[in-house]
Amino acid sequence: MLRPTRPPFTVQEVVAACSAWLEKYGYADRFDEHLPGLVALENGYREAGDLGILHSFLLGELIKETNHQDRTMFEETYGQALVGRAAGRKLYDALKALAADTRCPLCGVQAVAQVDHHAPKDKFPLLGLTPLNLVAVCGTCNQTKSNTFDPEPIRAEIHPYFDDLGAEQWLFAHIDGTAGGVAVFQAKPPETWPLIKAAQLRHHFTKYHLADRYRDEAGHALSMRKRKDTKVLDDSGPEVLRDQLLTDADEYAHYNPNGWQTALTFALAKSCWYVNGGMRGI
Repeated sequence: MLRPTRPPFTVQEVVAACSAWLEKYGYADRFDEHLPGLVALENGYREAGDLGILHSFLLGELIKETNHQDRTMFEETYGQALVGRAAGRKLYDALKALAADTRCPLCGVQAVAQVDHHAPKDKFPLLGLTPLNLVAVCGTCNQTKSNTFDPEPIRAEIHPYFDDLGAEQWLFAHIDGTAGGVAVFQAKPPETWPLIKAAQLRHHFTKYHLADRYRDEAGHALSMRKRKDTKVLDDSGPEVLRDQLLTDADEYAHYNPNGWQTALTFALAKSCWYVNGGMRGI
């Protein structure tokens, strides 16, 4: 999973892009009253994210924003002015363009298709237009996440703009030769990680069904490379094949140390079943 670039624009710019719609539907004056508070909230959100205390910050906001009197106005502005109007849509599309190589930052499998509210807009209406709270994701992850907000820190959602999962390997795989070469993935956070961060990663891995999704992707990848690896084995033997797999794995790791392709290719190199001809049965 690769981190996206943070949005280069502010909530003030989002509101400005929605201004014609706000004027037309009679919300402009109310938004003018809200704007200083929205800017202050955005600054607090950024600071909390940078300090690693965003979940605590949001718990405090949840109390303030639950059943907010202007919730409907903010939700309508997001859906109709930001997503549905040309001026706002440019910013919406710009958010999608921040994804690294168009990949969803929550799974790393599918292309981004939608914009998710990290803090759900029905519970945090005042954050509904804050760019730092808007993250482009794939449809599968957006549906899985839904509008949930868990108050327990160990189940807090990973925030792609702020949560750095680092370059140290935490995604691993092994090849189950008894099952015909199925790749089995698991998340094993480094022992140096704080306990809460490790628990959040494990929760994320389970909630988004990443083991199953990576296994399915790996099955296709194995079918694609079967011919190539069989030829290397036949021409040069298992040790040369292992070296080739390690070279490929290093290339994947340079791009993304915790991508499913990286974990898969290292697992293939370690699999005696695979390098001694197991791929023939795939």
